[in-house]
Amino acid sequence: MIPIEQWTHVGTSSNAEFYVIEPHVLAVVPNVDVHDGESSARESLAFQTKHWQSVGHRGAAVVFMDRVLSQDSGARAVYENETASILTTCFALVGATFFGYATATPFEGLTKPGIPTQIFRSLDEARPWIAEMNAAHGGTGGGVTRA
Repeated sequence: MIPIEQWTHVGTSSNAEFYVIEPHVLAVVPNVDVHDGESSARESLAFQTKHWQSVGHRGAAVVFMDRVLSQDSGARAVYENETASILTTCFALVGATFFGYATATPFEGLTKPGIPTQIFRSLDEARPWIAEMNAAHGGTGGGVTRA
């Protein structure tokens, strides 16, 4: 269960909703059974950049992979080749289900985004790593509190 009711909704793209979990942590919540392609990947990165510019600091993105039905090579290429200079400090990919975890695994082996990326089973499991990445890569505040 993704606790979106506890977070602040800040926008929508063609295939996801975006929420502020904390000032330096942005949730990317894909629509149910979504397909992520080259254009939707670029749209997500553009939204993140616009968000971090509007708040005046960098921060982490938590992507909830369980809702992603498929992700094509175009999307993976965007995340691999077009993320090195974005304002997002890291991608914490959360795959609570076997399918969600499996969908995220290419990012640990085959496709390496230009920013630190790691897969977790839950948001709580990701929190210490997010705090570390934000502190190391210019996100505000090192601590991450529980939602």
